[in-house]
Amino acid sequence: MKRIMITLIAMCFIVTGCFANQTEKEPVIVKDKEKPVTVNENKKSKLTLDKVKIAIEAEGIEMFVKEVQYDWVLNKVKPNRFSVNHPTEKAVYPEFISIYVFESEQARKDGLKDFNIQKEAKDMQIPTIYELKNVLILYWHRYENLDKAKNTKFGKQIEMAIQKI
Repeated sequence: MKRIMITLIAMCFIVTGCFANQTEKEPVIVKDKEKPVTVNENKKSKLTLDKVKIAIEAEGIEMFVKEVQYDWVLNKVKPNRFSVNHPTEKAVYPEFISIYVFESEQARKDGLKDFNIQKEAKDMQIPTIYELKNVLILYWHRYENLDKAKNTKFGKQIEMAIQKI
């Protein structure tokens, strides 16, 4: 009888030990205040066009797809361009948002360098530039001087959207 009880208790310990760490995540080992990045965390840190669009639209900006023949290709990435004027609105100076989604944050930084090189060759309206993780947003708006550039129609809403992402 003692042997059966000891065997049952031993089996309970073995079975309990086998199922102790049944969370679907691997434990993270922290070394020298550095947290290793897992594949899933890396995917979460990348932004997608949909995430950016949803965040901007949540701030009350209506975005309409705008097809253009020529657009700035930065670091081999074409933008998704959106008009922020309603299609029925006859704006003298239409405003646009170009969203570039790069493979990495470094690729985004290289894309911005590419933009700065390309814009030097042209006398042009300079957009307001927003950067977040792997995304570069160019807000093409109209202004007469640099002081007015701070008071753009949608600048504050875009900033709020970026902060909430």
